[in-house]
Amino acid sequence: MRRAGIVLIAWGLWLGVLTALQAAFRSIRGPLGVHWIEAAMLGGAAGACLLAGLVLWALDARSGAVERPRAVATDSVATATLIAGFALVLLGAGFGLWLILIGAGVSALGLGGLVREALARRRHRGEAEAA
Repeated sequence: MRRAGIVLIAWGLWLGVLTALQAAFRSIRGPLGVHWIEAAMLGGAAGACLLAGLVLWALDARSGAVERPRAVATDSVATATLIAGFALVLLGAGFGLWLILIGAGVSALGLGGLVREALARRRHRGEAEAA
């Protein structure tokens, strides 16, 4: 997997940005202020993610293996849409029928996208076997 390290590096950078944003709130005293342990834990998590991502990236680059084409997509917008729709349906339990219906519509769009991806995958496999 060539892109495995990039995910950890991006997450580590995001946690680093959030750690840096905490510096603006260091001057606030009391329960709403930032304690040193919060900044240390978030900064440590950012550093650990960055380090793990760099190690994984270096291992991937050193292996030099050529990635063969796969029938399974590495990322799917339809899956994310389906899950976001389910989340809206669940939130609708507390906010009302209108949000449940919106969530059901978003889920239907995601499900339709998954069906389209499955049909395209089947078509691609059929073409690969015929060749």
